[in-house]
Amino acid sequence: MEIVEKHRSECKECGQCLKVCPRYNDLGLFNRLYGYLEGNSEIDAGSLLRCLTCGLCTNACPVGLGIKTLISPARQKWVREHGLTDRQTMVDPEAENNLFKKIAELDETPAYKESSGSVVYFPGCAGTYINKIMAQSAIALLDKAAVDYTVLSGVEYCCGAVSAGAGDPGPIHRNGQRNIEEIRKRGAKTLITACPGCFKAFKDIYPRIFGKLDFQVLHVSQYLELLIKEGKLTPEAVLKHKVFYHDPCHLTRSMGVYQEARDVLEQIPGTELANGTPKNSACCGFGGGVRVNYPSESLDVASDRYRAAEKLGCDIIITNCGGCMQNLIEAGQDEKIKVFDLAEYLSLACGIKIEREDSRMLELVNRAYRLCISGYGESEGL
Repeated sequence: MEIVEKHRSECKECGQCLKVCPRYNDLGLFNRLYGYLEGNSEIDAGSLLRCLTCGLCTNACPVGLGIKTLISPARQKWVREHGLTDRQTMVDPEAENNLFKKIAELDETPAYKESSGSVVYFPGCAGTYINKIMAQSAIALLDKAAVDYTVLSGVEYCCGAVSAGAGDPGPIHRNGQRNIEEIRKRGAKTLITACPGCFKAFKDIYPRIFGKLDFQVLHVSQYLELLIKEGKLTPEAVLKHKVFYHDPCHLTRSMGVYQEARDVLEQIPGTELANGTPKNSACCGFGGGVRVNYPSESLDVASDRYRAAEKLGCDIIITNCGGCMQNLIEAGQDEKIKVFDLAEYLSLACGIKIEREDSRMLELVNRAYRLCISGYGESEGL
């Protein structure tokens, strides 16, 4: 297998990847993955499921390899051999145990306008069903800026990126072309995504599978920065906080987007940004299926972000990823530092306040996990 040959020949076994990895500490993992991918040996599921797919290892590797480059094809091989588990199908839009369908049964889903528009806002499944404050804040800002927009929301338009990360690329191939056609049908010149995974799907994965898109793809942080530069949004309220910007892994390391959110924050009166670069950024512990496979360990990783923010004297953490926000809020229920979505924080600076119900959000999502996943959290008291 080409990836194995490349990894084996170029890896110096220097251990830099393990120094930054919050999940693995054994160089022997490489030989286990080599053997499994080449069909010479079996591998335990834990060796595959513990990876956050955060990309810290690849960034740290002197030759750009790391652990993730082997984990992704190994997960796909595992699925081909063993089939999908309920922890993987829970994000498949066509599965009976789809997490977002279950939450929709338990709670009201906001309805957004679906007319034509030159801008399509794509809140993703997390923004539609779980972290609703993300979508509500972004839409309030679009209204304030008088943007000609429409919203493409709902599990039926799931981009498929999370399923692909779990080892199942099926939803991307089933939904991708239909999503592209729906965006074209609405007359969009620009697509704005809230979720870093959705951004990667439309900006990177879809063009490789379906061909070049004829509309621009921006992450919401990029579009909000643009609206401020154009004078369509003016943050006027003074928010006197020292903030820690948490870089979402799949937005920063995977897609190279890290400056725009910081530029937005620096335009807000009274706000001091503590970390002006993504240097020393780390994972929140949510991704790669770790949140559902190892719940308490996932939240422990998220707790480290509070210590990093605390060390810099911050009273607020800001992020712009639904998974990050969910994990940080759940891990920080007893913390003094508060967590905000970027669009939510900018909304406050623009005089817009939207109530959010963190405790209800956490109760609903954990209830849905239990209904969708067999044995979820039983050994951890969740």
